[in-house]
Amino acid sequence: MLDITKIEQMASDSFKVLNGLPQYITLEQKEKAKITDTDIKSLIEVCEDYHLERLGVILDSAVNRFDYLSNLLLIHGFEHFSSKVEVYKELAKLPTYETTFQWQSLEDPDLSEKQFMRYWEHCMIGSDNKSSSLSMDQHLMSIKSELGARWRKSCRVFFQKEMPIGISIPHIEPGTEDEGRLFYFGILPEARGKGLSASLHLESLWHLKEMGATHYIGSTHLENKKMQRVFEKNGCLITAYTEAYYKYFR
Repeated sequence: MLDITKIEQMASDSFKVLNGLPQYITLEQKEKAKITDTDIKSLIEVCEDYHLERLGVILDSAVNRFDYLSNLLLIHGFEHFSSKVEVYKELAKLPTYETTFQWQSLEDPDLSEKQFMRYWEHCMIGSDNKSSSLSMDQHLMSIKSELGARWRKSCRVFFQKEMPIGISIPHIEPGTEDEGRLFYFGILPEARGKGLSASLHLESLWHLKEMGATHYIGSTHLENKKMQRVFEKNGCLITAYTEAYYKYFR
């Protein structure tokens, strides 16, 4: 079994490691990435030895060494997967509002993992984000790997007047005490076009605050203008434009 600490040691101070074992590892670039050709080769060898399906690297396009790092990944067989917008929001002064939603998490006996995955898969239909290469079972397994013991509490389905409208997966980012993120956020196709996205996103930010987050970091694909408008409505500020590269081993 792959020990995530080995990858973390190899990534050193250049990348944050997102643990999607046993399917994947994603390296998220920090401010100054010093990864070399030898480092990339070593990471690829470790991933191959442990039969991972994918190694991902997320680069900030504004960093000085972006062109060098991007070319280095392409030389070693990575493919460009997506361009993203990253946003930031302080949670200290969220606007008050009266919720019209109810929600259930996977800690509730009335919501099964299969039901949650069906809602999640349905939310992906017609999304402006690029389609994932993972199966729904793999998506759920990646939540367990990345979020740890309280993962079930984070998996939430939202309802309005007893009708399901979407899902949100709020959590405190592993390795931090107060960084709030949404592992996934999506609206069901039948609930779209009713002005619910911004309200549900705001409620998700409140959930993060209640979990102890002081700030929120979010992202969406560059093509997803609808989600970018949601960010704007809820006062999220653009902090970076990133590029994701994937190397597949199967």
